[in-house]
Amino acid sequence: MPQDTGDAQPTNATSGANGAKSAAVETALQRGKAAGDAGDYQAAEEAFEEAVAGDPNNARARYDLALARQNLGDPDGAVVSYRRAIHLDPSLIEAYINLGNLYSELGQDEDAHEIFESALELDSGNDELFIRLGDTYRNMGYYEDAVLAYRQAQILNPENELAINALHETRLHIEEQAESISELERRVDDDPRDLSRYSDLCDAYLDARREQDALNLVNQMIALAPEDPTTYETQATVFEAMGRLDAAANAWERVTQLAPGDAEAWEHLGTWRYEQGMLDEAIAAYQEALKHTDDAPGLRFSLAETLRDAARYDDAVTQYRQLIDEFKDASDEQDEEALADAYAGLAAAYNLAERYDDALKTADEFLARFPDESEALYEQASAYDALGRHDEAIAAYERAIEGDPLNCGIYNDLADTYLAVGRVADAIEMAETAVSLDPEFVVGYETLAQALHAAGREDEANLALQHAAELHAALEADDDEDDAGEDDSTSE
Repeated sequence: MPQDTGDAQPTNATSGANGAKSAAVETALQRGKAAGDAGDYQAAEEAFEEAVAGDPNNARARYDLALARQNLGDPDGAVVSYRRAIHLDPSLIEAYINLGNLYSELGQDEDAHEIFESALELDSGNDELFIRLGDTYRNMGYYEDAVLAYRQAQILNPENELAINALHETRLHIEEQAESISELERRVDDDPRDLSRYSDLCDAYLDARREQDALNLVNQMIALAPEDPTTYETQATVFEAMGRLDAAANAWERVTQLAPGDAEAWEHLGTWRYEQGMLDEAIAAYQEALKHTDDAPGLRFSLAETLRDAARYDDAVTQYRQLIDEFKDASDEQDEEALADAYAGLAAAYNLAERYDDALKTADEFLARFPDESEALYEQASAYDALGRHDEAIAAYERAIEGDPLNCGIYNDLADTYLAVGRVADAIEMAETAVSLDPEFVVGYETLAQALHAAGREDEANLALQHAAELHAALEADDDEDDAGEDDSTSE
């Protein structure tokens, strides 16, 4: 259950709000609190929504709305409201705790880890937070980090049985993992010329997050069998685990040189060339893969997407239409999903090609088969927008958000459209939601700056632009650092 922290008190009251408005917001907050205490979360949600409408900058109202939505079984709506509360009041520790717990319940451990780390910056003496952080580390396979987190929880509270038990269980797992690795190492030592003995040990190293040991092992495999393509497949897997994009692509390229008929290797090469931004090379790899396999719809989707991103729209349209024809008589859930993806890809290709009437026609076909599908509504809205049919675009964007409430891009585009029709306050609300969902969303901050400028809030607009510039510079620095790491590292 999410944590309730007592009486609702506004933490960010709107400056200059008149007394009647403030009183109405406070009344709504108290009414929502009473309904929540009585277990009537539907009435609580309605009251807190009224409070948010009356005071959009009230972090506590957003937080209480998140509580109500979480208790109603609406995790996406709760995430949006917790994120907005944190964006408005970065010191609201309760929102971090509940959001982190919610992410953990949803199996989104990386998001939970990020939130718990942020919470600990606010409350470094909270032993329960360290336990939560340890749990996320353990779920992600970082057992040594989990040990440190659980140990810190014990330091803060030696009587915390959860920390004691979790630390003990994690230690046992590490010991079992080490014993398994030792056994596999002995097996390799018994016959180091037997290549088949290496792969299990490599997998065990990767499971234990011992990537450098795995890479050293792979280099021994390559020295032992330099013309065996499976050794380079293993090398590629290790580089992927290490996040070394260029090296992984080069390893897959070596596999295709040694086994030119291996469709899977060509597909992997296409994937990594795409990640490198080498779209022509990715297209060539995917096309080569298709020469060596008969049934590969996933591969054809990858090719279509890459053709679209390379602005080869006619070729992309051809691919997506073929996929639609293949799956239009879909009878199972997997084929239904493939059909929906094909429609979405086709509509997006038409929009990017500025063939907006074709995009609308495709979206209509898409919605006829999949009513209320958010991707169909988004592409429909994008086409309406481009044609200047803003009211229809707004309606479609709003429906798309109902189906995909965590998609920051939809909020951002809706904010742009609200600006186009002069709905400045609504544009600010949507842009704020976009950047609260993704605090590194550069375009979202740029849109927010435009909306704030339109509202005459120049100081805030300048801050948003400054934040966008800082994020952009940080992302460029990260890219440069990654490139330098690839250049400086060796695989030998």
